[in-house]
Amino acid sequence: MVFYFSPFIMADAIEYLDLARGNYSQVVQPFASRQLGALLAAATAHVLHSSVERGFLIEGIASLIVMAAAVYYLLMQTKAPRWMVLAVALVPFWGTSLQDLVLPDLWYSALLSIMLLFLASEQMLLASVMMFPLMLSRESTSLTLVCFLIAAWGVLRWRDRIVAVGSTVAGALVVGHLAARSQTNVEHLPQAVYMLAKVPWNFMHNILGLVPWSNVSPSLCSVPAWSMQLRAGPVRSIGVCGFTTNSWEFLARALLANFGLLPLLLVFLWRRRSKTAKHGVLLKFSLLYGGLSLLLAPLLGVWFDHLIGYAWPLFLVALPMMFSEFADVATTARRAMASVAFLCVHVVEIYCSYHWLWWPQIIIEAVCWIVGYFLLRAWFADSHGLTQKPQPTS
Repeated sequence: MVFYFSPFIMADAIEYLDLARGNYSQVVQPFASRQLGALLAAATAHVLHSSVERGFLIEGIASLIVMAAAVYYLLMQTKAPRWMVLAVALVPFWGTSLQDLVLPDLWYSALLSIMLLFLASEQMLLASVMMFPLMLSRESTSLTLVCFLIAAWGVLRWRDRIVAVGSTVAGALVVGHLAARSQTNVEHLPQAVYMLAKVPWNFMHNILGLVPWSNVSPSLCSVPAWSMQLRAGPVRSIGVCGFTTNSWEFLARALLANFGLLPLLLVFLWRRRSKTAKHGVLLKFSLLYGGLSLLLAPLLGVWFDHLIGYAWPLFLVALPMMFSEFADVATTARRAMASVAFLCVHVVEIYCSYHWLWWPQIIIEAVCWIVGYFLLRAWFADSHGLTQKPQPTS
């Protein structure tokens, strides 16, 4: 993951630059439904009498600062080893997010970070109100709403539930009004049909390795190996171009590298968690939202480094909090050495991720994961020595 490109020439960046410039007729769906970040960048540029590019740059850096501040504030409230500060700081996710600052995702993460702080302080009404700016920023807030209601249902009052749903609906109505001047999606399908059709399309390509084709998306191949007739708007036929492993390779790299060895550590903590512990809303939401985001990533597109980044609450918020279930995870010198060695391998794996070596790189990163696995076994050895405290965590 080496970052060479300007954020203003990244894929899809032109859509949000057009939004900020007021060129609504040039923007297609679903980009036109992600308004708030672009409008804020435009407002910043207007106030400073500068370009919208500078507005996005200021917004992106501010969003990164807000997000990092929230992550580290929450981390320092946990019992995670203090080397987690370094482990979190070095993950490539931060660089990927900053390079994509024109896209609404870094801005959305900053808003979500504020919501997480409200959950940590049990300000459920304020967390519910956050659904409005979140919905103005990304249509995926419907997933955020569902995760919030599931994670917090037991502590929410009916007022909070109504406000959360009402804020989401209000945001959707405002976005619909703002996006009325935009173009439809490139396939010219109804937006709901287009979004639903992306799931089987990406499943075929990313999970099964089958390259899909349609008469309105013929760029992957001119003549499909197999096709069938279908009537869905302008789509008259669909088919398969052939088989590829490229998506598997890109997905493997993103999974292995985007958060270093933190996913492996999360699995070890999850398997050794207290089955009787009562988790707070923040931990429940971070686990649910982050876990679903990770599982859905291959179904949303092919930009895996970017899509897997949506799962950041799972690794940067939930993971440190899960240490709170253990009295001490380094009760002996041998286990303490294993934990530090795990950090070192984590750093090596991240260093390797910044070198584009294709399959050799994937193999090197996989070896780091294997070494990390055995170090975690040594670190968490003698599980009876881990005094589990079924205490609530906020």
